[in-house]
Amino acid sequence: MNANIRRLVRAAVILLAVGATLAVLAAPVSASHVSVRTAFPSSATVGEIVPLAVDIHTADGAPIAGTTVTYYLHMAFAGVAGEAEIGRTITDAAGVATIRYQPRAVGIHEVRIEYLAPGLATAEEVVGTFDVAGGTQLVRSAGGVDIPGINPGLLMAVLGSVWLILLSVAFRLVGIARAGGDAPG
Repeated sequence: MNANIRRLVRAAVILLAVGATLAVLAAPVSASHVSVRTAFPSSATVGEIVPLAVDIHTADGAPIAGTTVTYYLHMAFAGVAGEAEIGRTITDAAGVATIRYQPRAVGIHEVRIEYLAPGLATAEEVVGTFDVAGGTQLVRSAGGVDIPGINPGLLMAVLGSVWLILLSVAFRLVGIARAGGDAPG
């Protein structure tokens, strides 16, 4: 293929990619057929159980019942950020879905709520935030290493057996070395 033709093909591909990106960015972000409202507390304390509610209605105000709603909390740990599912429920006859959540850390909690509106193939989402105050950590892990099924007695028996085998091999090697020097030759 000629170098000029390759350049023309490359330029056409880039123009198509830029055009497709602009078309996606220009698309409307929210669905006009569904009205969604979140009801989060403005603030909470660590350990307090708070309701996180979402109200889903059609554009004309009719409640959307029976829709699965999934709640995700944005989290970060050891330099890795992501989302963890904190609850899943179904909207009631009034179009309301609520979970009870117990915050375990201080700071702004960002909750993404994902739902599948009737007649759509892809899920839609809404994000809500609330502030959590308080300084007591709820979860404290015990010190040491905990391996399920292995208790200290079993661990000591295995280690003792290994050392016994090593010592017996060492004594045999010493015995073989001494016996080798006394052999008639």
